[in-house]
Amino acid sequence: MIGLILDSTVRLSDADREELDRAFAGRVHSVDLTVTVDEAEFQDSQLDPSELCSRMRGGSTVRTSMPAVEDFAAAIREQLDGGADEVIIITLSAEMSGTYRAATAAAAQVAQERGLEADGGGSEGTVGIRVIDSQTASAGSVGIAHWAAANAHLGLTACGDACEKAAAQFSATYFVPETLEYLHRGGRIGGAAALFGRALKIVPVLQVHEGRVEPAARVRTTAKAARRAVDEATAAVAEMRTREGAENLRVQATVLHPEGTADEGSALFRAILQAARAQWEHVDTAVLSTVVTAHVGPGSAGIEVRLVP
Repeated sequence: MIGLILDSTVRLSDADREELDRAFAGRVHSVDLTVTVDEAEFQDSQLDPSELCSRMRGGSTVRTSMPAVEDFAAAIREQLDGGADEVIIITLSAEMSGTYRAATAAAAQVAQERGLEADGGGSEGTVGIRVIDSQTASAGSVGIAHWAAANAHLGLTACGDACEKAAAQFSATYFVPETLEYLHRGGRIGGAAALFGRALKIVPVLQVHEGRVEPAARVRTTAKAARRAVDEATAAVAEMRTREGAENLRVQATVLHPEGTADEGSALFRAILQAARAQWEHVDTAVLSTVVTAHVGPGSAGIEVRLVP
């Protein structure tokens, strides 16, 4: 039986949790990242993102940090001691955070302790602990977790391979920040790009590409940005459809925001949601984790699309 470990940026809805619990027989654990607001430190899961938005708008300084290696090691041991034979770990993009590296180090540590094999993915043969770089964050990582659930019955190697293929080929995320300032402060986008956006009053549409935040388009108004984000997502789905194994997969779309509930979402969020619902029959909404909110900032919104079994 496989146990599943996620980091806390993979924020699950009740329905997500139920599906994963069924697939992994309740063996689903989450390891928290840390958010520091001014001098107060919080676990990612303890601080509501809407409260963080309020503090950020009020001028608070926010920092985030990855889990310690021992945090992941303790979660792996708990899974193995609880009856799991193998463990799969899914983290946010290695390009965005050291969380993947911490998980990989923990896997190697516990594998040595228990006489198992561990790697970051892609190896042949039996692997006792496998770490998957989702190459994305938030709803994108949740999507990879659902791929894990759909393939858990096939064993760890096949499950991990399916997750890695989905991360590389069947997921795309586009988002529009209210300002580039927070991404710039956190080192997720260059200073020149942030300055360019402010100087020319440009509204950027950003994408998560191979785990990195990159520009997808620049437009003049938030209304155009909302439409462009959905257009980019639509084009991404069409391109996914050309890939091997996509024939019988269905589209899932999730519109993302950091404000707590859909009713609290920004005008930008509502515009993206309206455009997405005009494009696809079933569109979900999801709240960003506090850690992700710290980097994209209040007022941001985006869309994640994926192909799923």
